[in-house]
Amino acid sequence: MATPRSLAAAFAAALLCASLAAQSQVIQPAKAEKTTETRTLPLASGSTLKVKNVNGFIRVEAWDREEVQFTGEFKPSSKDEQVKVVVEAGNKSLDIRGEYPKHTGWGSYQGPQCQMTLKVPRRVVPTLETVNGEVTISGTQGAAVANTVNGSIRATGLEENLKAETVNGAITLDQVRGSLTLQTVNGAIKGSGLDGQGKGIKAETVNGSIHLQVAGIKGRLKASTVNGGISFNAKGAEQVEVKKHRVTATFPGSDQGIDLETVNGGITLD
Repeated sequence: MATPRSLAAAFAAALLCASLAAQSQVIQPAKAEKTTETRTLPLASGSTLKVKNVNGFIRVEAWDREEVQFTGEFKPSSKDEQVKVVVEAGNKSLDIRGEYPKHTGWGSYQGPQCQMTLKVPRRVVPTLETVNGEVTISGTQGAAVANTVNGSIRATGLEENLKAETVNGAITLDQVRGSLTLQTVNGAIKGSGLDGQGKGIKAETVNGSIHLQVAGIKGRLKASTVNGGISFNAKGAEQVEVKKHRVTATFPGSDQGIDLETVNGGITLD
């Protein structure tokens, strides 16, 4: 015979399971046709947001609401399959991921797509990842991470640190504050209105140029390239050393590192 304590524990477990189930939902079109789905979910300021996709861009724009508006533009595969978007809410966190059907065998096959556009709280902490598509982020105030493989990365009006990495695509920044860690393989890195805030700036590419405009440059500059020139404003610089493909200099006022490196391309620091 069950005791009152065991019954209470079972009831609490059932409530917990129901609560967890209520925090998870699936967004997937019922028909095999191009369509758009929109959902709005609560998310407190300062929360973490993780978005993961495969075939399609991720675009994030901040707004002054404590909620996320997700809009997915769905396109079915050549076998009428749709992407399943799974949304999981936790304690001050929201995970959104696209789950794609597995395809095996030979023959012509075009996978499904989901283009993701999100409006998010301004003070969110975002991690954005896709494979075939660009990543853009605008106006957020939390430390951001952006990754893609075949696509560019664009960031505008960020107030905190940014880590951005792509393989086949450019990285373009405008009015971004905080430390920067930027890496690409086949693409240029370009930024204006940057301010490392004493936390450091690192930009690295292989096949592409680097052109950064940093407000009031302060810190230890190291710039190197193999096939390309290096140009920088040396006003106020100390301990300047210029070689054919390498420049080092110190700009008083900060101990932050400004490390710029490419193989095939020039480097310009304004």
